[in-house]
Amino acid sequence: MNHKHLVIFGEEANILTRQAKELAELIGYTDIKVTDQYPAESSDVFLTTEDKVQRKQLIAQIGRDRVVNLIHPTAYVSASAILGCNIFVGPQTVIGMNAIIGDGVVQNALSSIEHDNKIGEFSFFGTGSILCGRVETGPDVFIGGGATIKPGTKVGARTTIGTGAVLVKDADPDSVYVGNPARKLDR
Repeated sequence: MNHKHLVIFGEEANILTRQAKELAELIGYTDIKVTDQYPAESSDVFLTTEDKVQRKQLIAQIGRDRVVNLIHPTAYVSASAILGCNIFVGPQTVIGMNAIIGDGVVQNALSSIEHDNKIGEFSFFGTGSILCGRVETGPDVFIGGGATIKPGTKVGARTTIGTGAVLVKDADPDSVYVGNPARKLDR
């Protein structure tokens, strides 16, 4: 790491802000500032604002070369994985070979994104979630803690897979799936 200065753009009370600050300290940042003001030009930046549209705009404005990924030292990230920017990878997680991870993805502790997965931007993976091989997600997907997605499954954009669910078939966009096997909830 070339810089020891990090600006976390977000609100102090936001859980992702608090996690990002703790992880940044762990991986060697010594000067960490949390702000909701446009970050200075000399610092690395990590975006935690909950507004995904704003995060996307800020990545473009600030520049991908300054927006960093925060990866826990106990995480395993395959050398063949392709990572976007502004990604949070928690402790004891896996990103398998040939996985492609979009911008702004949050991967919490003990979760696994296995080989050949394609993960849409700004998706969220709860603690202990498992995506078996060749899974594709759209953007803004939420996978609850302990959920499992079977190999080769597609998860549509803005879909939620509930905590502990086991998804065995493709999931429609803008939907919620719960249970084992996961079933779509009527709205």
